[in-house]
Amino acid sequence: MRIGIVTLNFNNSKETLELLRSLIDQTDFDFETIVVDNASEESDFINLQTNISTSQVDYPQVKVVRNRENLGFSEGNNVGIRQTLKNGSDWVVLLNNDTWVERDFVERLRAVLSAKNGVVGIPLTEESQIAYCGKIQWLKPTLIHMTDLRCRSVDKSQVYAIGGAMAVHKDIFEKISLLDEKYFLYFEDADFSVQARKAGFDISIAENLSVHHRVSSTTKKLGSSLLLRYHFRNALYFNLKNGPWYIKLLVWPWSLVIVIKQLSKMAIKHDIEQSKAILLGVVDFYKNKMGQVVDF
Repeated sequence: MRIGIVTLNFNNSKETLELLRSLIDQTDFDFETIVVDNASEESDFINLQTNISTSQVDYPQVKVVRNRENLGFSEGNNVGIRQTLKNGSDWVVLLNNDTWVERDFVERLRAVLSAKNGVVGIPLTEESQIAYCGKIQWLKPTLIHMTDLRCRSVDKSQVYAIGGAMAVHKDIFEKISLLDEKYFLYFEDADFSVQARKAGFDISIAENLSVHHRVSSTTKKLGSSLLLRYHFRNALYFNLKNGPWYIKLLVWPWSLVIVIKQLSKMAIKHDIEQSKAILLGVVDFYKNKMGQVVDF
């Protein structure tokens, strides 16, 4: 079984290098790592590249791919996924660059994957709690992470593997293609789980395995208003694409409720900038203006 690990770097080489260091001394070293740099600032990319190239003894299985522009989570990861599949990987493991793993991570992961053939979510240890899986909520602008093992009892159609740490068998990519690049940021992991399940694959959780996850600073740098725009636009798209028939019908009145609510808040001068961002997200959805927001 060949394993390929893919991680994205965007102006955060310090944490990316910490993840790579945790992958150096694994008890099982039969894997490759693809680092996809999402058009980071030159100084950050040089720091990443220099540390890897000058320590090739320490990073023998690491390959770096640099994108000319920031392609977001979906398309950025797709670059690495294509590369590791081309190299013959049977399983593709997506890890956020602000994670790190224990020394026996790959060994234990291989044991889990040997009995699987679908999407496997890897729990994220975040300070004092563990995020085991995500839960889909229809007609909501956000999704939630479940910090207990209710993943076992929740309706399977509502459970998704969190994109910050998940393993995907190559057969899934061959059958349903890669991550949906329309999202750019948020909802793409839930979407992928839904599509995989519709194609007949299982979504399971590696309950006795985890990766350590730091609080990310990358999305904070984008600004809360821009994140709201992505959340609401992508939530509408996700519900229309993946919801049951009645949810697809309700997307349109739901979008109008969002518009009315935000216009009302602006009328009383409450959180005007946030309301503007949310309204722009709805307009983006109406115009089918997906991918990266470039006019913010």
